[in-house]
Amino acid sequence: MPDGVYGLEVVTPELSLMAGGARSVVLETSEGALTVLDGHMSLVSDVAPCLVRVEEADGTVLRLAVHSGFLQVDTSPGAAAGLAEGDGPLPGLSTRVTVLAGVAELAEAIDVPRAELAKEAAAQRVSELSSGRSIVGDGGDGGDGGDAPDVALAQAEQALARAELRLSVAASPS
Repeated sequence: MPDGVYGLEVVTPELSLMAGGARSVVLETSEGALTVLDGHMSLVSDVAPCLVRVEEADGTVLRLAVHSGFLQVDTSPGAAAGLAEGDGPLPGLSTRVTVLAGVAELAEAIDVPRAELAKEAAAQRVSELSSGRSIVGDGGDGGDGGDAPDVALAQAEQALARAELRLSVAASPS
């Protein structure tokens, strides 16, 4: 592997989206923007909902919509030894970066029309709940009022943010 390349894996509970060599990963944490390069110090952090940009070893840039998760940078000796690319492990790499995401998708895999529909539906729902014109039975609170409208509004706002992120990542340049 050339200098400046380290092992990277991006995984969700369903699949591994990427496993191989990378030159950089750019993402957002709750503390702000973070770029991980070869030789980065060991780190465990959260990943905020964001566009994650990965520059692969060959210079190809991958864009992913990550809706939250965790990041681990491991610099212990042989950390990347079990990370396979092609026919075998990445030889000689001691840095391994893992992004664990609850939901993540490659920009090319985003269904834009579906995301637009989801955005419209979520925006309408936020508008309804914000104005107090919520739909009967939407809160699941058994009719007693309570926190259900606040919870329903928060869920609608989260759905809107997810749809907006997906659309933003799908439209972002490489």
